[in-house]
Amino acid sequence: MRTKINWIGIALLAWAAGAAPARAGAEWGGSYPPGRAQHLRLQGGVVFGFEGMVAETTRKLYDVTGHTWKQDTAETYGTSDFNLDDSYGLIGLSCEAAWKFVGLQLDTAFFQPSTRSTARRDYYLAVGEDIEYQGNSYDHLMIPAGRTFDAELNGNVTELTLRLVPVGFQAGDFLHVNPSLGVGVLFFGGKYEIDAGETVGVKTYQNPPEDFAIGGQTSGYAGLITPQWGPGLQIRLGDREGLGLDLQIHYLLFDYDGSTSLFTSSDHREKNVDFSHRNLRIRGQVEIPMKRTALNLGLQVQFVETEGTLTSQATDPEEILAKQERFDKEFTFQVDAVLATLGLTF
Repeated sequence: MRTKINWIGIALLAWAAGAAPARAGAEWGGSYPPGRAQHLRLQGGVVFGFEGMVAETTRKLYDVTGHTWKQDTAETYGTSDFNLDDSYGLIGLSCEAAWKFVGLQLDTAFFQPSTRSTARRDYYLAVGEDIEYQGNSYDHLMIPAGRTFDAELNGNVTELTLRLVPVGFQAGDFLHVNPSLGVGVLFFGGKYEIDAGETVGVKTYQNPPEDFAIGGQTSGYAGLITPQWGPGLQIRLGDREGLGLDLQIHYLLFDYDGSTSLFTSSDHREKNVDFSHRNLRIRGQVEIPMKRTALNLGLQVQFVETEGTLTSQATDPEEILAKQERFDKEFTFQVDAVLATLGLTF
Protein backbone atom coordinates (compact mmCIF):
# COMPACT_ATOMS: atom_id res chain seq x y z
CA MET A 1 0.00 0.00 0.00
CA ARG A 2 2.85 2.40 0.80
CA THR A 3 4.36 1.88 -2.68
CA LYS A 4 0.92 2.53 -4.19
CA ILE A 5 0.61 5.83 -2.32
CA ASN A 6 4.14 6.78 -3.44
CA TRP A 7 3.36 6.27 -7.11
CA ILE A 8 -0.06 7.93 -6.93
CA GLY A 9 1.43 11.02 -5.26
CA ILE A 10 4.34 11.29 -7.69
CA ALA A 11 2.13 10.75 -10.75
CA LEU A 12 -0.46 13.34 -9.70
CA LEU A 13 2.15 15.97 -8.87
CA ALA A 14 3.93 15.38 -12.18
CA TRP A 15 0.67 15.61 -14.12
CA ALA A 16 -0.43 18.75 -12.32
CA ALA A 17 2.96 20.43 -12.79
CA GLY A 18 2.82 19.64 -16.50
CA ALA A 19 -0.60 21.24 -16.74
CA ALA A 20 0.93 24.70 -16.29
CA PRO A 21 1.35 26.36 -19.69
CA ALA A 22 4.89 26.87 -20.93
CA ARG A 23 4.31 30.60 -21.37
CA ALA A 24 3.12 31.25 -17.84
CA GLY A 25 5.03 34.09 -16.22
CA ALA A 26 6.99 33.40 -13.04
CA GLU A 27 7.19 35.59 -9.94
CA TRP A 28 8.81 35.35 -6.53
CA GLY A 29 6.37 34.00 -3.97
CA GLY A 30 2.88 32.69 -4.52
CA SER A 31 0.52 33.94 -7.21
CA TYR A 32 -3.02 34.51 -5.94
CA PRO A 33 -6.01 36.49 -7.25
CA PRO A 34 -6.83 39.39 -4.90
CA GLY A 35 -9.19 38.32 -2.13
CA ARG A 36 -8.85 34.60 -2.85
CA ALA A 37 -5.98 33.49 -0.58
CA GLN A 38 -7.82 32.56 2.64
CA HIS A 39 -10.22 29.65 3.10
CA LEU A 40 -12.49 28.58 5.94
CA ARG A 41 -14.32 25.29 5.44
CA LEU A 42 -16.64 22.93 7.27
CA GLN A 43 -16.00 19.35 6.23
CA GLY A 44 -17.88 16.11 6.70
CA GLY A 45 -17.62 12.67 5.22
CA VAL A 46 -16.73 9.06 5.82
CA VAL A 47 -13.69 6.97 6.59
CA PHE A 48 -13.97 4.10 4.11
CA GLY A 49 -10.73 2.34 5.05
CA PHE A 50 -9.47 2.04 8.63
CA GLU A 51 -6.93 -0.54 9.78
CA GLY A 52 -4.52 -0.73 12.67
CA MET A 53 -2.37 -3.59 13.92
CA VAL A 54 0.33 -4.29 16.52
CA ALA A 55 2.06 -7.65 16.21
CA GLU A 56 4.60 -9.11 18.61
CA THR A 57 7.49 -10.72 16.71
CA THR A 58 10.39 -12.12 18.77
CA ARG A 59 11.65 -11.78 22.34
CA LYS A 60 15.43 -11.91 22.81
CA LEU A 61 15.00 -13.07 26.41
CA TYR A 62 13.60 -16.42 25.23
CA ASP A 63 16.57 -16.99 22.90
CA VAL A 64 19.07 -16.24 25.69
CA THR A 65 17.33 -18.50 28.23
CA GLY A 66 16.79 -21.31 25.72
CA HIS A 67 13.01 -21.05 25.93
CA THR A 68 12.68 -20.59 22.17
CA TRP A 69 9.33 -22.41 22.13
CA LYS A 70 7.86 -19.43 23.99
CA GLN A 71 8.32 -17.31 20.85
CA ASP A 72 5.07 -18.95 19.71
CA THR A 73 3.22 -17.05 22.47
CA ALA A 74 3.59 -13.79 20.51
CA GLU A 75 0.24 -12.09 20.01
CA THR A 76 -1.27 -9.77 17.42
CA TYR A 77 -3.96 -7.16 18.04
CA GLY A 78 -5.75 -5.24 15.33
CA THR A 79 -8.84 -3.18 14.68
CA SER A 80 -10.56 -6.35 13.45
CA ASP A 81 -10.30 -7.83 16.98
CA PHE A 82 -12.55 -5.00 18.18
CA ASN A 83 -14.77 -4.71 15.07
CA LEU A 84 -13.43 -1.20 14.46
CA ASP A 85 -12.33 -1.74 10.86
CA ASP A 86 -15.69 -0.66 9.42
CA SER A 87 -16.53 2.68 7.78
CA TYR A 88 -17.76 5.56 9.95
CA GLY A 89 -18.53 9.26 9.70
CA LEU A 90 -16.42 12.23 10.66
CA ILE A 91 -16.90 15.99 10.77
CA GLY A 92 -14.42 18.81 11.12
CA LEU A 93 -12.98 22.17 10.15
CA SER A 94 -10.31 23.36 7.74
CA CYS A 95 -8.57 26.75 7.87
CA GLU A 96 -6.07 27.94 5.29
CA ALA A 97 -4.21 31.24 4.95
CA ALA A 98 -1.65 32.20 2.30
CA TRP A 99 0.77 35.09 2.17
CA LYS A 100 3.44 35.90 -0.40
CA PHE A 101 6.04 33.31 0.57
CA VAL A 102 4.37 31.18 3.23
CA GLY A 103 1.04 29.55 3.93
CA LEU A 104 -0.49 27.95 7.00
CA GLN A 105 -3.06 25.18 6.98
CA LEU A 106 -4.98 23.54 9.83
CA ASP A 107 -7.27 20.54 9.29
CA THR A 108 -9.07 18.80 12.13
CA ALA A 109 -11.81 16.17 12.13
CA PHE A 110 -13.64 14.27 14.87
CA PHE A 111 -15.11 10.78 14.84
CA GLN A 112 -16.76 8.39 17.31
CA PRO A 113 -16.71 4.73 16.28
CA SER A 114 -18.28 2.27 18.72
CA THR A 115 -18.76 -1.45 18.67
CA ARG A 116 -20.06 -4.46 20.54
CA SER A 117 -17.85 -7.47 19.96
CA THR A 118 -16.98 -10.89 21.30
CA ALA A 119 -13.40 -11.74 22.25
CA ARG A 120 -12.02 -14.29 19.78
CA ARG A 121 -9.37 -15.39 22.28
CA ASP A 122 -8.13 -14.18 25.65
CA TYR A 123 -7.27 -10.48 25.24
CA TYR A 124 -4.54 -9.06 27.49
CA LEU A 125 -4.48 -5.26 27.44
CA ALA A 126 -2.59 -2.50 29.24
CA VAL A 127 -5.13 0.22 30.07
CA GLY A 128 -5.06 3.83 31.16
CA GLU A 129 -7.57 4.02 34.02
CA ASP A 130 -7.12 1.53 36.85
CA ILE A 131 -9.73 -1.15 37.43
CA GLU A 132 -10.76 -1.52 41.08
CA TYR A 133 -11.36 -5.02 42.45
CA GLN A 134 -11.54 -6.13 46.09
CA GLY A 135 -9.64 -3.11 47.34
CA ASN A 136 -6.83 -3.32 44.77
CA SER A 137 -6.16 -1.38 41.55
CA TYR A 138 -5.12 -2.98 38.27
CA ASP A 139 -3.79 -1.28 35.15
CA HIS A 140 -4.10 -4.40 32.99
CA LEU A 141 -7.31 -5.94 31.67
CA MET A 142 -8.04 -9.47 30.53
CA ILE A 143 -11.12 -10.07 28.36
CA PRO A 144 -11.73 -13.85 28.35
CA ALA A 145 -12.43 -15.63 25.08
CA GLY A 146 -16.15 -15.63 24.30
CA ARG A 147 -16.99 -12.63 26.51
CA THR A 148 -19.00 -9.82 24.91
CA PHE A 149 -17.64 -6.34 25.44
CA ASP A 150 -18.34 -2.77 24.32
CA ALA A 151 -15.67 -0.40 23.00
CA GLU A 152 -15.87 3.25 21.98
CA LEU A 153 -13.32 5.75 20.69
CA ASN A 154 -13.77 9.52 20.78
CA GLY A 155 -11.09 10.37 18.26
CA ASN A 156 -9.51 13.24 16.40
CA VAL A 157 -7.25 13.68 13.39
CA THR A 158 -5.43 17.01 13.22
CA GLU A 159 -2.83 18.28 10.77
CA LEU A 160 -0.90 21.55 11.05
CA THR A 161 1.26 22.41 8.05
CA LEU A 162 3.49 25.36 7.19
CA ARG A 163 3.90 25.74 3.45
CA LEU A 164 6.84 27.49 1.83
CA VAL A 165 6.05 28.99 -1.59
CA PRO A 166 9.27 30.27 -3.20
CA VAL A 167 7.85 30.96 -6.66
CA GLY A 168 4.50 31.17 -8.41
CA PHE A 169 3.34 31.13 -12.03
CA GLN A 170 0.58 33.14 -13.67
CA ALA A 171 -0.98 33.16 -17.16
CA GLY A 172 -3.02 36.33 -17.44
CA ASP A 173 -5.63 36.69 -14.71
CA PHE A 174 -7.08 33.23 -15.27
CA LEU A 175 -4.43 30.67 -14.30
CA HIS A 176 -2.31 30.63 -11.12
CA VAL A 177 0.10 27.80 -10.25
CA ASN A 178 1.91 27.59 -6.91
CA PRO A 179 4.36 24.78 -6.07
CA SER A 180 5.19 24.47 -2.38
CA LEU A 181 7.11 22.56 0.25
CA GLY A 182 5.11 21.63 3.34
CA VAL A 183 6.48 21.00 6.83
CA GLY A 184 4.16 20.03 9.65
CA VAL A 185 2.80 17.46 12.05
CA LEU A 186 -0.06 14.95 12.09
CA PHE A 187 -1.89 13.80 15.22
CA PHE A 188 -4.26 10.85 15.39
CA GLY A 189 -5.74 9.68 18.66
CA GLY A 190 -8.37 10.11 21.31
CA LYS A 191 -10.01 8.62 24.37
CA TYR A 192 -11.17 5.02 24.41
CA GLU A 193 -13.66 3.32 26.72
CA ILE A 194 -13.98 -0.43 27.25
CA ASP A 195 -16.79 -2.18 29.13
CA ALA A 196 -15.96 -5.87 29.56
CA GLY A 197 -18.62 -6.58 32.17
CA GLU A 198 -18.17 -7.28 35.85
CA THR A 199 -14.69 -8.02 37.22
CA VAL A 200 -14.70 -11.65 38.34
CA GLY A 201 -11.10 -12.25 39.36
CA VAL A 202 -7.41 -11.66 38.71
CA LYS A 203 -4.99 -13.59 36.50
CA THR A 204 -1.21 -13.41 36.63
CA TYR A 205 0.33 -13.47 33.17
CA GLN A 206 3.57 -12.65 31.32
CA ASN A 207 7.21 -12.75 32.44
CA PRO A 208 7.99 -10.67 34.47
CA PRO A 209 4.48 -11.32 35.84
CA GLU A 210 1.65 -8.79 35.64
CA ASP A 211 -1.74 -9.00 37.34
CA PHE A 212 -4.70 -8.67 34.97
CA ALA A 213 -8.23 -7.90 36.15
CA ILE A 214 -10.60 -10.37 34.47
CA GLY A 215 -13.31 -8.09 33.09
CA GLY A 216 -14.17 -4.59 34.17
CA GLN A 217 -14.69 -1.05 32.90
CA THR A 218 -11.82 1.22 31.96
CA SER A 219 -10.80 4.12 29.75
CA GLY A 220 -7.62 5.78 28.57
CA TYR A 221 -5.90 7.72 25.82
CA ALA A 222 -4.02 6.48 22.78
CA GLY A 223 -2.48 8.39 19.92
CA LEU A 224 0.09 8.78 17.20
CA ILE A 225 2.06 11.96 16.48
CA THR A 226 4.41 12.18 13.52
CA PRO A 227 6.21 15.00 11.73
CA GLN A 228 5.75 15.12 7.99
CA TRP A 229 7.08 17.08 5.04
CA GLY A 230 6.83 17.00 1.27
CA PRO A 231 5.85 18.72 -1.98
CA GLY A 232 2.55 20.28 -2.91
CA LEU A 233 0.94 22.01 -5.84
CA GLN A 234 -2.00 24.41 -6.15
CA ILE A 235 -3.67 25.18 -9.49
CA ARG A 236 -6.29 27.93 -9.66
CA LEU A 237 -8.52 28.64 -12.65
CA GLY A 238 -10.63 31.81 -12.76
CA ASP A 239 -10.40 35.38 -11.52
CA ARG A 240 -11.97 37.30 -8.65
CA GLU A 241 -15.09 38.31 -10.56
CA GLY A 242 -16.11 34.94 -11.96
CA LEU A 243 -16.47 31.30 -11.06
CA GLY A 244 -13.22 29.80 -9.82
CA LEU A 245 -11.71 26.32 -9.50
CA ASP A 246 -9.02 25.48 -6.95
CA LEU A 247 -7.15 22.15 -7.07
CA GLN A 248 -4.58 21.19 -4.42
CA ILE A 249 -2.37 18.11 -4.24
CA HIS A 250 -0.11 17.53 -1.22
CA TYR A 251 2.12 14.54 -0.61
CA LEU A 252 3.73 14.45 2.85
CA LEU A 253 6.05 11.82 4.26
CA PHE A 254 8.43 10.98 7.08
CA ASP A 255 11.01 8.20 7.47
CA TYR A 256 13.09 7.50 10.55
CA ASP A 257 15.45 4.70 11.52
CA GLY A 258 17.10 5.16 14.91
CA SER A 259 16.53 5.28 18.64
CA THR A 260 13.29 6.10 20.41
CA SER A 261 15.35 8.46 22.61
CA LEU A 262 14.37 11.17 20.09
CA PHE A 263 10.76 10.81 21.28
CA THR A 264 11.03 9.75 24.93
CA SER A 265 13.06 10.51 28.06
CA SER A 266 12.70 7.00 29.55
CA ASP A 267 16.12 5.41 29.08
CA HIS A 268 15.01 1.97 30.29
CA ARG A 269 12.44 1.81 27.50
CA GLU A 270 14.75 3.01 24.75
CA LYS A 271 14.43 0.88 21.61
CA ASN A 272 15.29 0.94 17.94
CA VAL A 273 12.48 2.18 15.72
CA ASP A 274 12.16 1.91 11.94
CA PHE A 275 9.27 4.19 10.98
CA SER A 276 7.68 5.12 7.64
CA HIS A 277 4.76 7.51 7.09
CA ARG A 278 2.91 8.58 3.93
CA ASN A 279 0.04 11.09 3.57
CA LEU A 280 -1.58 11.98 0.24
CA ARG A 281 -4.37 14.57 0.06
CA ILE A 282 -6.22 15.71 -3.07
CA ARG A 283 -8.65 18.58 -2.63
CA GLY A 284 -10.73 20.43 -5.20
CA GLN A 285 -13.26 23.20 -4.75
CA VAL A 286 -15.47 25.48 -6.83
CA GLU A 287 -15.63 29.12 -5.73
CA ILE A 288 -18.83 31.05 -6.37
CA PRO A 289 -18.30 34.83 -6.08
CA MET A 290 -20.39 36.88 -3.66
CA LYS A 291 -20.19 40.57 -2.74
CA ARG A 292 -16.97 40.53 -0.72
CA THR A 293 -16.18 36.82 -0.47
CA ALA A 294 -16.81 33.61 -2.37
CA LEU A 295 -18.75 30.53 -1.39
CA ASN A 296 -16.66 27.38 -1.84
CA LEU A 297 -17.97 23.85 -2.42
CA GLY A 298 -15.52 21.00 -2.66
CA LEU A 299 -14.45 17.42 -2.29
CA GLN A 300 -11.37 15.92 -0.65
CA VAL A 301 -9.86 12.44 -0.64
CA GLN A 302 -7.01 11.44 1.65
CA PHE A 303 -4.85 8.35 2.14
CA VAL A 304 -2.65 7.98 5.23
CA GLU A 305 -0.42 5.02 5.99
CA THR A 306 2.11 4.53 8.78
CA GLU A 307 4.13 1.41 9.51
CA GLY A 308 7.22 0.43 11.44
CA THR A 309 9.02 -1.83 13.88
CA LEU A 310 10.17 -1.52 17.50
CA THR A 311 13.14 -3.69 18.43
CA SER A 312 15.35 -4.10 21.48
CA GLN A 313 18.78 -2.44 21.45
CA ALA A 314 20.25 -5.04 23.81
CA THR A 315 22.72 -7.50 22.26
CA ASP A 316 24.76 -8.72 25.24
CA PRO A 317 23.14 -11.74 26.98
CA GLU A 318 23.71 -10.27 30.46
CA GLU A 319 22.03 -7.02 29.41
CA ILE A 320 19.12 -8.94 27.89
CA LEU A 321 18.64 -10.88 31.12
CA ALA A 322 18.86 -7.72 33.22
CA LYS A 323 16.38 -5.70 31.16
CA GLN A 324 13.78 -8.49 30.76
CA GLU A 325 12.36 -6.61 27.78
CA ARG A 326 9.18 -7.85 26.19
CA PHE A 327 8.54 -8.76 22.56
CA ASP A 328 9.78 -6.71 19.64
CA LYS A 329 6.83 -5.38 17.67
CA GLU A 330 5.59 -4.46 14.21
CA PHE A 331 2.82 -1.90 13.76
CA THR A 332 0.72 -0.56 10.91
CA PHE A 333 -1.92 2.14 10.67
CA GLN A 334 -4.00 3.11 7.66
CA VAL A 335 -6.92 5.48 7.17
CA ASP A 336 -8.61 6.44 3.88
CA ALA A 337 -11.30 9.12 3.86
CA VAL A 338 -13.49 11.17 1.54
CA LEU A 339 -14.92 14.52 2.68
CA ALA A 340 -17.28 17.10 1.27
CA THR A 341 -16.40 20.72 2.11
CA LEU A 342 -18.40 23.92 2.38
CA GLY A 343 -17.09 27.33 3.36
CA LEU A 344 -15.92 30.81 2.46
CA THR A 345 -12.97 32.08 0.44
CA PHE A 346 -11.78 35.63 1.02
